[in-house]
Amino acid sequence: MKTLILSMINGLFPVKEKSIIRNDKIFLTSLDTTSGRILMIEEDIFNVWVYMLHRDKKRIDFNGFLCTVINPEISNTTEKANKDTILPKKYISSHGYVKNLKKKDITIHWHKNYASVLIRNRVYLVMDIKSKIGYSKGLLRNCEYGKPLEG
Repeated sequence: MKTLILSMINGLFPVKEKSIIRNDKIFLTSLDTTSGRILMIEEDIFNVWVYMLHRDKKRIDFNGFLCTVINPEISNTTEKANKDTILPKKYISSHGYVKNLKKKDITIHWHKNYASVLIRNRVYLVMDIKSKIGYSKGLLRNCEYGKPLEG
């Protein structure tokens, strides 16, 4: 009986962490036949990262921050940015949090010296192959994961 009551209570008041866990994490790859480069997009627990693979396709040449899928306002992260945590609020712009992001919302366009990543038909990240820098609409200031995308 106790177990039945507890399961009913848990059903009425779901734990917040359950709403954070997603089973449909984003993973995309795109090959540019002209340059031979591969762009890989991967969602972790908090963020969506973009990796430009080296021409040998065995290692990452450089990476960029696309966005966070967790509202930075609920995070109290203040430590140095790293791949396993949400970026500190001081790095995330007003465009950095994308609510309900799905794989179908993301498109990749290859250009001669860069690749652009669009979310819902808006450019969010430019991966500059020459400078090996990601320019992200999700970043407010320069950090180890790229520079802000102006405009």
